[in-house]
Amino acid sequence: MSPTTTARAWLSRRALLGTAAAATAAGTAGFALRSVAAPRPLADEAVSRGLAREMLMVADDERTDLTLEYLKILIDGQLPPGPATTGTRRKRVLVVGAGVAGLTAATLLKRAGHEVVIIEANGSRVGGRIKTFRGMFTDSRQYAEAGAMRLPDFHPLVLALADKLGLKRQLFYNADITPGTRAAGAVPAVTYRSFTGETWSNGPERPFQPPTPNFRSFLAVNGLQTTRAAYAQSPAEVNRSFGARFETTAAKAVDEAFARVTVGPGDIRQRLDGWTGIFQRYGYHSTRQFLREEAGWDPVSVQAAGTLENMTSRLHYSLIPTLIDHAVISPTNRYWELEGGTDTLTTKLAEPLAAELRMGRRMTRLTQQPGGVRIETTAETGDEESCDGAPTGQAEVFEGDYAIVTIPFSALRFCRIEPLMSYPKRRAVAELHYDSATKVLLEFRTRFWEHGPHGFAGGGCVSDSASRFTYFPSHAPDGAPGGVVLAAYTWADDAMRWDSLTPGERYAFALNDLERLFGPQVRREFTGVGVTQSWARARYALGEAVIPTPGQLHELHPAARLPEGRVHFAGEHTSLKPAWIEGALESAVRTFLEVNAR
Repeated sequence: MSPTTTARAWLSRRALLGTAAAATAAGTAGFALRSVAAPRPLADEAVSRGLAREMLMVADDERTDLTLEYLKILIDGQLPPGPATTGTRRKRVLVVGAGVAGLTAATLLKRAGHEVVIIEANGSRVGGRIKTFRGMFTDSRQYAEAGAMRLPDFHPLVLALADKLGLKRQLFYNADITPGTRAAGAVPAVTYRSFTGETWSNGPERPFQPPTPNFRSFLAVNGLQTTRAAYAQSPAEVNRSFGARFETTAAKAVDEAFARVTVGPGDIRQRLDGWTGIFQRYGYHSTRQFLREEAGWDPVSVQAAGTLENMTSRLHYSLIPTLIDHAVISPTNRYWELEGGTDTLTTKLAEPLAAELRMGRRMTRLTQQPGGVRIETTAETGDEESCDGAPTGQAEVFEGDYAIVTIPFSALRFCRIEPLMSYPKRRAVAELHYDSATKVLLEFRTRFWEHGPHGFAGGGCVSDSASRFTYFPSHAPDGAPGGVVLAAYTWADDAMRWDSLTPGERYAFALNDLERLFGPQVRREFTGVGVTQSWARARYALGEAVIPTPGQLHELHPAARLPEGRVHFAGEHTSLKPAWIEGALESAVRTFLEVNAR
């Protein structure tokens, strides 16, 4: 077998949302603050206000809750007037890309009575960066995620959509639990409490209690190995191994440093004011710059927290996405996964769109004409991971009244667009920073990490080895005795190191790192099967997601979501939830409304 190379939105652990006055909060305990650098020029206030509204999903009137409105449209079917209800002329809409944004926009357009064609470059599957490996493991019951793997509890659109499609949710354990324990109660309904005072829910409230985390998974840095629980109890030895000066856990130190840029719950205007101030003051800061200049950290402490809190490879990126990731990817937050794999979401979305899908057609040219749009496509040899695939000539030409382009800007960069788009849009397409993310997954005959008095299920280990982060399956598919371990999960520069390796080399090095954590049983239990995914080398993705560098949110993001004549733009890269399915869904509903209203 040839291995595949394979709301409460934005609340933090401490309710990542106060007033900008929180910027005067006290510095992190255990640090001697140096003098703060001279104030930098503030970013444009109007742009900062717009970013704040988008982050909080507040309409321009600063009274309408867009998450609430989108739930009513996407889940409740409360569509605005369209051809299906008014008898007006149907629009012919070309949707480029069959990821979750494209499929969702097409679904809504079709429901409203419009004529839709979905153009997808990949000839073998829909879903984009929602991709599940299956059919290549020794145990046919096993599957594993190449892309999206967890759904935060505070992303109501994706959770409610999964429920609406009849998919089964189960807990994703970001922090490990005792093997064999189960949640008490049925999976709860999705409930969204709007700042308007209205509550939206897709079912009655019912009691639910997830298992208690144990934190038995490992931290392995600087030649030391301990459990997360032991580190939380006594962090000094691990911290000293870096030379770091904080006396708490790295997570608590980062929490305290970020306390000055949090916005607490309260009136929506206060929250908007708070986030406007943060965007305006810190929109051009990198995470490293903030920790050094604002929190007063020394370089060693920055690196210690970066290693332990998965920040190292992105320290030079914009502070804002770091704040968001720190809030979202937390052991204390609740996450879900879809039974059978995340790609069941896009497969289910695609089923009623079979007649509208045109697979294996990569857009090469988009032309706006006086009364419509024209898209030229090509067929290609090779699959999505091929290093030797190439265009084979023009495949098909499509014409419509409007287009919704949902493919990543990194892919759009290789399309010819006539007439030229506006300079701000072209700059966004050319310059928005797409990051790397690479996964190496290994199959094992038994779930050896769950065995013994110190065994654990789910959760993950952190190390300073090349593998960096290791995640263990939260559930055994159909009672399978073994499991597929995400042995190496890396971002940015960490991922680029793996991208240069062959699949076989990736499996070997990831196995070595896992053996350092668990000993020789790792090799005994390995089935010999691995799969791997580099999103930077995926020919239709060309990167994991947009992770902006300092200043890009102000200079590039506003133009990313604006229409260009008859062409509209969706996808997670046009939202402030990049890399999350929720952001793609928000953009899909937004572009549906834009096109339907024309």
